[in-house]
Parts: sequence; structure tokens; C-alpha cells
Amino acid sequence: MYPADKEISGYVEKKKHGDALLPFVIYGTMMPTLFSSFPLHCHEEIEMVLCDCGKCRYTVSGEEIDIGFGDILIIMPWVLHSFRLVEAKDYFLAATYLISVDMINNHTVDICSSKYIQPLLERECSDYCVIRCGSEHYEEFRNIAVPLFDTYFDHDRFFELKLKSLITDLVFRLFSHGFIRIRSDTPESNDVRIVRQVVDYISEKYMENITLAGLAELVNMSETGLSRLFRNVTGMSCIDYVIEYRLTKAMGFLRSTDKPIIEIAYETGFNNISYFNRTFKKHCGQTPSEFRRYKK
Repeated sequence: MYPADKEISGYVEKKKHGDALLPFVIYGTMMPTLFSSFPLHCHEEIEMVLCDCGKCRYTVSGEEIDIGFGDILIIMPWVLHSFRLVEAKDYFLAATYLISVDMINNHTVDICSSKYIQPLLERECSDYCVIRCGSEHYEEFRNIAVPLFDTYFDHDRFFELKLKSLITDLVFRLFSHGFIRIRSDTPESNDVRIVRQVVDYISEKYMENITLAGLAELVNMSETGLSRLFRNVTGMSCIDYVIEYRLTKAMGFLRSTDKPIIEIAYETGFNNISYFNRTFKKHCGQTPSEFRRYKK
């Protein structure tokens, strides 16, 4: 199902997770080995992150959440979120589960579909929840996450049925323990819409000169007002977001192309190679050339 809110559509991930017969997948999330931040995005799947070691800062619907060893973060479908390392010296390793509700939803309407599944898909529920390591009910959720991981990768006989059973149990416990509640308020505020307008502009013009003054003029706000609003929603300043977005693009070019580093710097909006090298190392813990060698 595609989101009804057209303003979200520009942030929907193009990548398909799993396949039509098994819409479920688990990725290993490693930072800074692969990247040090991931920009604002959303998808139709429930996302569950089980932190194995290190720490990371997620921004979900404008709220910052720091997660560390053992913590479980669960994000509902179509909810805008991003994540990043707080410091270049930090590291983060986690299992990221992307769970399509098609795993437990019926194509015919029944009481479970109308009462629980549709509110998830239509963003009538809480946007996210965090189950902290050692907290009440934590072991219940870990005892679902770990067997999900093992079942998915072992591929034993009848494993699909076990996956479906575990996912149903996960959703049941989210509702029954009050981690996810059905609500009636508007999913997104005007503040979030303004920030998405700024983020849209950055994603299109990141290779050009972008200033706070220009961004403020774009949304008809003062620089101070936009700075405060943007930080409240994303957890970082406008200019820091521009830098992180450019670095994410640069890391993609370093991984996937043999373009000279100076060319990549200019293509991603860094007009000074020395500044690019310094900024890259500060945020990623490696120089661009070290990053490229390591990836190869």
C-alpha cells in the first residue's frame, strides 16, 4: 500500500525489501564501516532495530532517540526517520528487521485487519517505541527478535510459518503492552512539513551553494526561526544536514566509482578539496582515500 499523504512520497525508499512471497528481510547495519549517517526516509515496512554493540542516534518524526547495546527500536510504516553516529569515533552494529505487514495481513477484511493492521498502515498508531535493555517486557521482545533472526537465516523446513507466527506475536505484544497505541491525531505537524520542504531542496541542490539565508527565504522564515525548527525536528542544524547529505553521496561515489576524489568533492558540493578531506575524516573517521581502499 502506498502512503495516502503525497508529501511523504518523495521520501519512500525505492529499494524493495524481501520479495512478494516473503516480504521480510534482515540487514546488518554497520557504522562507520558502510556509512556514518542515513538521510530522512520512510518505507511501508515495520522497522525493528536490535543493537548488538555501540550506539547510534535515530531521529523519528522529529524526536531524537539514542540506542545502545541490547536496545530495541521499532518504527511503524511510513514514518519519516534518519539515523547517524553522534561522534566520528563512535561505532554501531545492529540487526535491522524490515517486516511487511503483508506477512500477517489478510487480503480479505477481518476483525484483526480492520482493528489493528489498517491503523498501522494508515498511520493512526504511535510512530515508534523503544524497549530498553533490562526494562520490563524486554526479554519477551528479545525472545522474539533472536528467534526471528535464527529462523530467517537457518531456513529450516517450515521456516516461513515460524516467521509468520513470531511476527504475529511481536505485533500482539506491541499492542497488549501499550508500546503502540491507536490514536486519532494528525500524523504530522506543519513544522515537519516545512522541514521536509527544506530537505527536498537539499536533496535536489546539494551540489550547489546552499546557505541558511537561502533556505530560510525558501520557506519564508527567519534564519533563527528555521534553525530552531529544523534542529527540533531533525536533531541537527540545517548546515550540518547539508554536510551529512553531501558526505553520504560522496561515500556512495567512493564505493561505486573510480572517479578521482577531487572530482567527487566538487560533484557533491565541496568546492575545496582540503575542506572535503578534513570534513570527511571528522565525520567518518577516515580520509576519502582510506575509505575507498578499505571498501575495495
